[in-house]
Amino acid sequence: DSIKTVLTSPENRILIKRMLIKCADISNPCRPIEQCIEWAGRISEEYFAQTDEEKRQGLPVVMPVFDRNTCSIPKSQISFIDYFITDMFDAWDAFADLPNLMQHLDNNFKYWKGLDERKLRSLRPPPE
Repeated sequence: DSIKTVLTSPENRILIKRMLIKCADISNPCRPIEQCIEWAGRISEEYFAQTDEEKRQGLPVVMPVFDRNTCSIPKSQISFIDYFITDMFDAWDAFADLPNLMQHLDNNFKYWKGLDERKLRSLRPPPE
């Protein structure tokens, strides 16, 4: 009933749609681990290429943390989850009840944290 009440207002429906689009846009940490790793690698490579190009052209570097020679992908993912994802998806989960997404988020955070604790900077641990 409370969701129906929220949905009766056109302003609320617009806000919910905007929130859904934003969550979908940044939802990678809420995907199954293999998809999360794949897309973290793709976005990191995109940011590395941007940083490389900015340096090549002598432009200000917009995201200095994404220098391919010094970047820790696990640290970047942990920061992204801490600063942007957790609160947003906690709120979305309270509204829409998304246990699977929240479980993936927890699993992925633990994965990145584990790599970081081992001082690894890559997407995956080295083969044993």
